[in-house]
Amino acid sequence: MMISLAIVLVHLMLASHGFVGVANAATTLDGVWSGSGVVNPSDGARESVRCRVRYKQETATVFGVSATCATRSRKIQQNGTVLKVGPASYVGEFYNPGYDISGRVRVVVRGATQTVTFKSARGNGSVSLRKQ
Repeated sequence: MMISLAIVLVHLMLASHGFVGVANAATTLDGVWSGSGVVNPSDGARESVRCRVRYKQETATVFGVSATCATRSRKIQQNGTVLKVGPASYVGEFYNPGYDISGRVRVVVRGATQTVTFKSARGNGSVSLRKQ
């Protein structure tokens, strides 16, 4: 009982000094992220890819996504939404109007980095991004 009370008091003290929000700010998606990874198209060879992704918070648990990625052979733009499903994990859908491709995406945030995995009927891949 005393330990539980002590934990609550420490949490309240940190909250009153603004420290509790720091952990949440580090795991939020909102903002611009960039990095690199690989794409495995079903109709071709594996390619390296670089991406710049912008997330915009729409509700407490939903973020809009706008991404521009480039390989040696093409530039890809896609949009979508992700839903927060855990303390630092998100799932959602994306759509690429240039190639008429839609698919699923999963995002796992660890501080100022995130791992994004994606899959569609025309391929899959993953990228590691850092907050800008």
